[in-house]
Amino acid sequence: MSLISILPGGEQVWLSPEGTVSPLLKSTIFFLILAKAEKLSHRMLFWVTSCLASWQLVETLGFQVPSAVVKLVVALIVGVQVPMLSRQSSWYFLGLCALGLVGQVTGTVDNVAVLCLGMSVALFVRRLVVSLVTLRASTPTPLVFPFVSHIMPQYSFTRQQFFRTDSPPESIALKRERSFDEMKRKWDAKWPKCVAMSAYLSESFSDLRFASGNRVFLPFMKHLENWCDPCTVVSSVEGTDLIDLDGHRLTDVSGSYGVNVCGYERYKQFITEGWEKTGNVGCVLGPVHPLLMENIQILKEISKKEEVSFHMSGTEAVMCAVRLVRFNTGKPLVVMFGGAYHGWWDGVQAMAGNERTPQDVLTLKDMYPGSLDVLRMRASEIAAVVINPLQAFHPNAPPPSDLVLASNTRSVSESSLAYKKWLEKLRILCDELGIVLVFDEVYTGFRLAPGGAQEYFGVTSDMVVYGKSTGGGIPNGIVCGPSRLMARGDPKKPLRKAYVIGTFSAHPLLLGAMNSFLNWVKTPEARSEYDRLRADVAQWVADTNTALEKEFGNAPLALGAYSSVWTMLYKRPGRYHWMLQYYLKDEGVNLSWVGTGRLSFSLDFTRADLDALTPKIIRACHRMEEDGWWWDSSSAEAQGKSPSGSGIKLSLVKEIVLALIKRVVT
Repeated sequence: MSLISILPGGEQVWLSPEGTVSPLLKSTIFFLILAKAEKLSHRMLFWVTSCLASWQLVETLGFQVPSAVVKLVVALIVGVQVPMLSRQSSWYFLGLCALGLVGQVTGTVDNVAVLCLGMSVALFVRRLVVSLVTLRASTPTPLVFPFVSHIMPQYSFTRQQFFRTDSPPESIALKRERSFDEMKRKWDAKWPKCVAMSAYLSESFSDLRFASGNRVFLPFMKHLENWCDPCTVVSSVEGTDLIDLDGHRLTDVSGSYGVNVCGYERYKQFITEGWEKTGNVGCVLGPVHPLLMENIQILKEISKKEEVSFHMSGTEAVMCAVRLVRFNTGKPLVVMFGGAYHGWWDGVQAMAGNERTPQDVLTLKDMYPGSLDVLRMRASEIAAVVINPLQAFHPNAPPPSDLVLASNTRSVSESSLAYKKWLEKLRILCDELGIVLVFDEVYTGFRLAPGGAQEYFGVTSDMVVYGKSTGGGIPNGIVCGPSRLMARGDPKKPLRKAYVIGTFSAHPLLLGAMNSFLNWVKTPEARSEYDRLRADVAQWVADTNTALEKEFGNAPLALGAYSSVWTMLYKRPGRYHWMLQYYLKDEGVNLSWVGTGRLSFSLDFTRADLDALTPKIIRACHRMEEDGWWWDSSSAEAQGKSPSGSGIKLSLVKEIVLALIKRVVT
């Protein structure tokens, strides 16, 4: 029986004269390409598409391409790809070859061709279903941001508009103008040396210029370029206070971007001890220092892993981990979750700030059952699931920052128990499917607990990445994992290498400071300090929120915390919440460039230190109200009006549309 007879139209439609290419072969090739298009490189996809287009053009002009030529081209393309095929694709290829051979021997080539067509259609349908399931579980931001970034117009408010974006009564707008100008005069008089140094740095130090230019929502930036420069130039540190170049004390709640876990006085001690331990070798690199062995032993004990790799930053360590899991599993894809930050390397940064959107990263929704379905369906492609445990604080959202405060759009998770259960599900599923589970603990390692997130949540990862605090105050990055995942060579293919190396890895001074930190973090004293601070912060947040409600009635602000990490949440609609960071600094509170978004306490903060922050926060909030940046119907000047969330969103849409029209017209 000829299987072609079961196809619509039979032999008349699907076969062609001897020596020419049949519609059957064309359809098989077409569906195979559709099924595998996602896995082809851009260059290979270009050449395949070009060949198909040329083929169609030639036939449209009345010429027939000999089937032998088509088969030769297909064989060459497949032959080039075969050495790089995955195991699953290799079986598909071998299966097709076996079918072709059977057809030639038995004289049933046409039946084999129908079977090949069926296989290619089945592969295409499966790929379509997998793609739709993946799309449903994907975080939308990485999908739409490349498009939005090219159409979002640059626009700025005029001075008149700057103070009136939430349609306040005119008396409130005028109050804002007066306070804005007065703050500038006060600021320049209070911090003349810091402002002068920042003016020089802004022209010569691109890192600072980037940070300073990303503190507020976009259209406000123009009027802040020469207003109240937020740069803090520190000349010394005492306890939890920074002392700036102008002699002012600022309580530091920035946590030095997560580095400061123990307190600055301890880091001074670690660095001093590190130099005492290693100063006699200077910067000898290549030959290793004796402390390397002890540090590795402690890291293996804490991480519960077999091997350790040293690097110079958290970003570099993540690069190492991702490269090694792909190399040692032979699978191309890495799964990350919406909003999670894993460093600025373009291979993992699927959000704003990266012009090269990674094609081998799936950015899925955190704590979403559909994401587990993607893992099940694509296990043969997925090398690893990479988790940033800090996402327990704000699932599916990027690190909170005043830059994106268009209104009161910030929220946090109230419980880490749900995230613990999510991690447990991921752990079980990754074990079942043979997917590597990686914890990126560059921020959470040694902050949530002495054993990091693995200890805090009671979930063990396959690999763990450390950084920030682990170096005892010196730049560092560390990857810990089992031997099977840390291998950088293939014993069966000697030319396959995972090239991971760095000149300054395991620098002697780093080893010395790290040694002091690691020996300290193992002590009972350290563990008791973690427990004490966690309890103090939780109680302080509750007490401060109560104080805010009592002070204001309808409090404009609330605090949220996750261990020693905390943030400020805005409870009223408004467009000027970002102003609070400037009032807080004027009250003596030092923030990082993300403003009131992500803050961290170090272990040297006592309950008295925490309580001393509360009146500073309350005074800053009062000043925000007194100067008109926060207002509602309870104010006599409000004339019974209040800014509304829907009204603010409508204004945002109107501004962007008008700016788009202006850009098109001009």
